[in-house]
Amino acid sequence: MEEKLPSWDVHFDLTLRVTNPRIIEDVAKIHALASVIRGIPIPPPVQQRIDRLNILRAVGGTIGIEGTELSTEEISLVMTSPPDSSPLGPGREREEQEARNANELMGYVAEYIRRNPNGHVSESLILEFHRVLTHNIDYLHNEPGQYRNHAVTVGPYRPPSTGEEVRRLMADFVHWFNTGAPKTWDPVIRAIVAHFYLVSIHPFGDGNGRTSRALESFLLYKAGVNVRGYYSLANYFYRNRPEYIDSLNLVQMRGETDLTPFVAFALTGLVQELEAVHAEVLEAVKVIAFRDYARETLNADGKLATPAGERQLQFLIGLGNDSVSLKALRSGDHSLSHLYRNVTTRTLTRDINYLKKQALVIAVNDKLRANLDLMTQFTA
Repeated sequence: MEEKLPSWDVHFDLTLRVTNPRIIEDVAKIHALASVIRGIPIPPPVQQRIDRLNILRAVGGTIGIEGTELSTEEISLVMTSPPDSSPLGPGREREEQEARNANELMGYVAEYIRRNPNGHVSESLILEFHRVLTHNIDYLHNEPGQYRNHAVTVGPYRPPSTGEEVRRLMADFVHWFNTGAPKTWDPVIRAIVAHFYLVSIHPFGDGNGRTSRALESFLLYKAGVNVRGYYSLANYFYRNRPEYIDSLNLVQMRGETDLTPFVAFALTGLVQELEAVHAEVLEAVKVIAFRDYARETLNADGKLATPAGERQLQFLIGLGNDSVSLKALRSGDHSLSHLYRNVTTRTLTRDINYLKKQALVIAVNDKLRANLDLMTQFTA
């Protein structure tokens, strides 16, 4: 006898306790962090580097939840390679295309919002998200940008089974989302709830999770939560996949009528993601401030216009927030070794000793790093 899988009759009368103290606190933290991050001035090249890093993480997270395991380095390689190439080698074309599509979707979202800052959630927009995410991939029973007409299962969960149900529920969802209770909710909560309903309806043959997370990210981007760079909850869900699936299953399989636990779980993740981005932005600002401080220190000591001073400044600029071993510098195995290619070992030692005397570098065993902690004296 065939086992009957649990299903949930999707409806829009779930309880959501938006006045729950934990919900209120995390929403307030999210908006505060987003505001602070937006207000920190950083140069465009630094902005682009942080943005790219967050895109790599988001791509890795959203495809990783679906089982496509790619490292940040592999994703970067795919994104910087020609579209018709296969940088990861034979047999990995699908993984490459999933990464390319996820990256393309992020660009599409940013451009769409730039052109339509007041755009609403619509079926056509959701269908386009799905088309971008699944095109050029031969998924079984999936047509990019089209609703499914067949029954599917998601692990032990059985979503609405017929094409007719899917189309009715998608129309009802979009109408409810734009005109019903969600219209009064905070934009962050709206984004999370949209994710939950789309993944529960599961309207496509494949790519439902990615499309749901794309809709969530679209709404967060539209709300100004992640305008400093494209980051999403995908990476958090990926790192906490068991909890993510379990929080979905509470409603989909166990008949709970309260969506608050799922929303609270997602809000915790968004706070963590924003705190990480905030720390990255502050670290970038600290490096920039340190470079200015180093330049002023060398100039005040009369060194800046000398070959030694210019060499020392370039060393500190190139060092950034990384560390370098003296052995690698001396052997020529580090990118900064070129600064000392035409000078003696004694010159290198003299430069390092001077920078240590000025407290511009810290030496731990064989490792040297810029003394970025100096910048905290200006933030007390």
